[in-house]
Amino acid sequence: MKITRRDLEIMKWILEQKFMTERQIRRIFWKGIKAGSRHVYIRLKELEKEGLLKVADPEIYEDRVYMVSGKGVRQVRAFYGNCGLGEIDYLGYSNYRHDLVVTDIRIMFHELGFDQWLSERVLSRRNDLRRVPDGMVFNEGRYIAIEYESSQKSKRRYREIFYNYELDRGIDRVLYIVDTVELLEKVSRQGQACQKVYFVSMEEIKRDLLKAKLKGVLGDCSLEGLLK
Repeated sequence: MKITRRDLEIMKWILEQKFMTERQIRRIFWKGIKAGSRHVYIRLKELEKEGLLKVADPEIYEDRVYMVSGKGVRQVRAFYGNCGLGEIDYLGYSNYRHDLVVTDIRIMFHELGFDQWLSERVLSRRNDLRRVPDGMVFNEGRYIAIEYESSQKSKRRYREIFYNYELDRGIDRVLYIVDTVELLEKVSRQGQACQKVYFVSMEEIKRDLLKAKLKGVLGDCSLEGLLK
């Protein structure tokens, strides 16, 4: 089987994000393909049969959830160099939805033209960050941490998070994408002491994209304004 550049890019994305579904892979690597086409499924199945990809327990996950096998990791390292990321042996269900949405957020930024993304797995290997975010976008010399918030934490935990972000010289801005409007109001109230942090609901950012209005201590701005 001939391994293509696209195959390697797919495996690199999956390795960085822990896992991806067929829907997510299709959205990035087969844009414009006709709805209902089995071409994506067939290619991923070939990579699975070749031992480069593996599928998480189908009895737990409704969608086919792809991860990179040890053989696939070696292929990625041979082409891109050793990024320090290894095979994931087991995919826990507790963080599945959160991680799934974070990958969707990365895809959204990629489609908007902001494709210099550092994933949580990549960032966790660094020792210069006070807190590891869910992802980070680098654009025009600035690092913008991305957090996806799907459930409310304690006030003490928020104070710790925002304190660390405020003191971290390696992060210029922080974007909190909050799952619901109701949760947005609660979380944003906890971030009043951190000038770096901006908040937006998932609904608004999906609807308005770069024009989405972000709430911050120093005033509101658009997503485009934050990134550029």
